[in-house]
Amino acid sequence: MIQLALPSFLFSLLLLSILSSYFLRIWERGVLLANGVALSLVGVLLWRFPLDATSLAIPFIPAELNLRAGIWQFGFRLQLTQTNEPIVVIALILLGSGMVLAAAASQGRVFPPSMLLVGAGYIGMALVTDAPISPVFLAPAMLAILMTVSVFPIQVGIPGEAMSSLRAILPPILATPFVLLAAWNMEQLPLNPQDIRLAAAGAQLLGVGLLLLLAPVPLHSAQPQLAESSPPIAMALAILLYQSLALYIFYLATSSFPLLLDSNVFNVWLTSTAAITLVWGGVAAAAASHPGRLLGYAMLHDWGLILLLLTGTDERSRPLVISLFALRILSTMSAATGLAQIRQAAGSLNPDHLHGVGARLPWSTAAFLLGSLGLAGFPLTAGFSGHWSAIQALAEGDWRFAAVVLVASASVILGFVRMVGIFFGPLSNPLLPRERPIGVVFAVIAIVLVTSMAIAPQLFEGPIAKTLLAFD
Repeated sequence: MIQLALPSFLFSLLLLSILSSYFLRIWERGVLLANGVALSLVGVLLWRFPLDATSLAIPFIPAELNLRAGIWQFGFRLQLTQTNEPIVVIALILLGSGMVLAAAASQGRVFPPSMLLVGAGYIGMALVTDAPISPVFLAPAMLAILMTVSVFPIQVGIPGEAMSSLRAILPPILATPFVLLAAWNMEQLPLNPQDIRLAAAGAQLLGVGLLLLLAPVPLHSAQPQLAESSPPIAMALAILLYQSLALYIFYLATSSFPLLLDSNVFNVWLTSTAAITLVWGGVAAAAASHPGRLLGYAMLHDWGLILLLLTGTDERSRPLVISLFALRILSTMSAATGLAQIRQAAGSLNPDHLHGVGARLPWSTAAFLLGSLGLAGFPLTAGFSGHWSAIQALAEGDWRFAAVVLVASASVILGFVRMVGIFFGPLSNPLLPRERPIGVVFAVIAIVLVTSMAIAPQLFEGPIAKTLLAFD
């Protein structure tokens, strides 16, 4: 019986998925469904099995899977731990759900193998537990490489939109020199432990690098630009995978270097840029007429709220961040599901071609609107409970932040009220086809998930508690 380490199994599965999605692309829909179900199933099973479980037998293969075993290559150790398990599971489920959704609304021939390759990179990055220097200091350079490769699934085949990809690559590129300088300062500490200036300078440089990596205003423009120009599912996966790793690196850095959160300068800059980010997302959403760009601004507003909570030091801040990001994933994927169906039926997301689309594609339109409004915390959407809890927490510290969030959320909702007028107005294209059955199925599933989380938000309590244990 062959003993197989979990990282080896995951990379083998991803390699098989990449090769099959490329060489068997003539059967694209079936291959996408098979790969998506397999990746999602592995993610769910990985979450349910305890890490200290004995070796697991792999069906139909003479091999046993060791969850605790790692691999060591070129000075890097890759191993599943309690800390990185939530990120690996999120990446697997995102990739799996993205492949399944792409079977109903094609994201382009390049999308399946290139997005799987990008996802494999994110999973590999999360699995790194030991390296020649701390994984925190390597993260920006690795994220820059992964965002560069992400150009293929999000922009290939779309002429004249290179600037959107360049804007997405910019934050990790700018963060890299600051974090590497911070690493150099930290390495000098053992040689001169009495010099507190080295530790302070290292913490300040690392803080600047992390701030750039989180991409608040003015580095925000990639989200709305990609949402406008890229296929919706590809855009959602690229942004969510990047942000999940960025948050993971932030928590690794703050737990390894507590001086970061003790720095008033870092807290002030992160709080200020986060507040500007959520306000700008709301203001811009109120004026947006393109549904993709409107979704991008709603995502930007939600991201600003998450960043605003990152500086909190009380025991409620971390659960709120985790809860908001989990609801962000659900809302964004629901919105992308509906928007992808609308884009495929209408041929583009040009607002002039979308008048009356709600009458022809009611389920896809509902999935898009419910998912997008969840990013603004609208009642009876998935994001309402998280936003309401965040507003209460902010009001306890400073009511002005809570008021700003409420006003910005109302601006986002106003933008979607205008979009409802476009979607359910007079039909501008009488040749617009009606929804296909497979599109209806995925849209209904998205609606059920979003409304279930709105009605019973306690469904997330178990996963959130387990994730909190990972970061303690």
